[in-house]
Amino acid sequence: MKYFSVPADFSKQTIDKYARLNEAYTGSKVVETYGNITVDNRWGSGRTVNLLPEVGLDKLAEYVSYSREKNIDFNYTMNASYMGNREFESQTIAAIKTFLGELHEAGVGWLTVTMPSLIELVRSVKYDFRLKASAICQVTNPDKALAYKRMGVDRIVVDESINRDFKTLERIRNCFGSGVEIIANVICYKNCIYRMFHYNQISGDSIDQANKTSCDFFVNRCVLQRYQNISNLLRINWIRPEDLHYYTGIGINYFKLQGRQAVMRGDPVKALEYYFKEDYDGDLMELLDMFDPMTRFRVRMDNKELTGFIDAFYRKENFCKNDCTGCSYCETFAKKCIDFKKAREVVDMAKEFYCGYDDYRQMLQDTEPAKPVEKLFQDYSMNVNFDFE
Repeated sequence: MKYFSVPADFSKQTIDKYARLNEAYTGSKVVETYGNITVDNRWGSGRTVNLLPEVGLDKLAEYVSYSREKNIDFNYTMNASYMGNREFESQTIAAIKTFLGELHEAGVGWLTVTMPSLIELVRSVKYDFRLKASAICQVTNPDKALAYKRMGVDRIVVDESINRDFKTLERIRNCFGSGVEIIANVICYKNCIYRMFHYNQISGDSIDQANKTSCDFFVNRCVLQRYQNISNLLRINWIRPEDLHYYTGIGINYFKLQGRQAVMRGDPVKALEYYFKEDYDGDLMELLDMFDPMTRFRVRMDNKELTGFIDAFYRKENFCKNDCTGCSYCETFAKKCIDFKKAREVVDMAKEFYCGYDDYRQMLQDTEPAKPVEKLFQDYSMNVNFDFE
């Protein structure tokens, strides 16, 4: 059995559709949706507030109750990577404990958390929340997985960077147990230098109002890094619907579809059903983006032409050395599934757009160095006469 965690749009109609999929397919099941409130939210998460549905505690409680009627759990995301050290202040601890009580009252039974300090805080309250360690925890080896297990975490989402390192995944599964979860529709570049800093930026912009400049900074550079080489699209650690069996074969049965930023405009139900079917004939990039029509500058990648791509990673340990200068495997496969001429046209437009409309670059050009602050007080210490005679 394959168990799926999918982003919430907080719509009862969408829950009905997930419930129908659960009835129609015997080998796959939606076990939870995940998300967080955006109205009067004081605690960060892993998505900027401007991309999420408008949800308060009352609507959350109604949604959770309806979901449970359909045998689908809800997982509340408190997975900020940074809270400005507020969690070490008594006043903030008291406020978070109060909020956890409100979540419990709303029927929430699962929390996705990143910070170990927050895990300890949650464990200190009387409510019996079950915990999932976020992908932001960057679990990349058995030692890290075991550390979270010892902290009382029930499930872990492994770091996307090891999606194709099957031996490491198997070792993590063996030490942690069945609660290992993996993101299937990955869209981030594998070895992105911006990743941790992007998480911190999102944490800051997941409360109140998002800062357009900081949001655009990371999104723009993510796309530009991805398009430095068209074959980089194959270096993104996505999992095709047809390739799920490689993971269930090593004991991983939990899969997450990311995409809270796409649920309002895309079609998460459609994307999920292809993973239930384990078959998709079309543009893989569309599927990874959950068919969000607003996604700019998408290079088409034929999913069926990627058949067999993952075999080498599965059969040979340490197949990927993370050194693309000495390997042409992804580039060779890219020529089979991507029309490079059309792709270059898209890439050129993307570069022109993201370089031309970049608030941060413009700020760097327009902002002059600050003038030295004038000395407000004269330093008389060396002129004092200590001779009182």
